[in-house]
Amino acid sequence: MQAKLITTFDHLSEAGFLAKSGIIVISLTANTHYPEPWVVQVPTLAQLNTAYTDYLDCYQAAINHDSLKIALRISARQTLTEQLKRLIPYLELVAQGDTFILATTGYDLRKDIVRGGFDTLPAPEDFRVSHGAKSGSLDIHIAKLIGAGSYEVQITKSDPSIEANWQHALSSLISAHILLEGLTPGQIYWVRLRGIGSSGAGVWTEPVSMIVD
Repeated sequence: MQAKLITTFDHLSEAGFLAKSGIIVISLTANTHYPEPWVVQVPTLAQLNTAYTDYLDCYQAAINHDSLKIALRISARQTLTEQLKRLIPYLELVAQGDTFILATTGYDLRKDIVRGGFDTLPAPEDFRVSHGAKSGSLDIHIAKLIGAGSYEVQITKSDPSIEANWQHALSSLISAHILLEGLTPGQIYWVRLRGIGSSGAGVWTEPVSMIVD
């Protein structure tokens, strides 16, 4: 049986791989379609979380372009990639060809699978950003988007019209009370959000700006 999920991550930049692997981990966490424990032949969710955290740490450590830390980042990416690939056959077996279930995994679906049956998700509606309960946090709310298995949030402190300024902030399985923490009080942040579904990433919301308390 030909795989329905994208099985390679080589084309992704380091930032892109970090964002994609983060979406997968959070999408599989408490996923009712894939209850734990998983079969022993595949990595556990705990092992996947550990591999992702290791890669995140190495990614951040290598930002200063230290050659040794870059080598550690490359090794951590290889480990995480191997685990993500080993998990795919199990995810497809459980889904039994159901593309909606596959979309909840956070993985991308092959274009020939989604072609003709799914349209790009529209931008989520009722997008609101407010101050969080704690200093340095923002609370995000949108209306639940039909067809979205998860949501991706991006932020920028710079010109929001320049695409390169946007950075992945987090991924969420919920649409209400998405909490952004660790922000700089007094700083203006721009925030945008999109749904991730069986046809891939949807349309971004219009950016909203907020001064963090």
